Amino acid sequence: MSNSTFVLVLAAGAALLALWVHTRFPSLAPERLGRTIVHAVTAFALLHLTSAVGESTAFFTVVFVFVLPALVYALLCTIWVLQQAQAALGLSR
Repeated sequence: MSNSTFVLVLAAGAALLALWVHTRFPSLAPERLGRTIVHAVTAFALLHLTSAVGESTAFFTVVFVFVLPALVYALLCTIWVLQQAQAALGLSR
């Protein structure tokens, strides 16, 4: 499997996990926009920290222990931000 295929599969899996967490645990979503933004900033800071992962003998361990959860959290925060934007525009149910 090439690197680009691995990254694509990892991102798709993280997106599916984020959607599952959002639908399975809707009470995790913050009620207020301020908390949503704090979650989003934290998630993307974690992603930035995990972007420094280099080639090592434990590469897959690092990817699945640190990068995948950070990516899932970032995508979950993206869902929450979109949900807050829909509510602010009056588009939510």
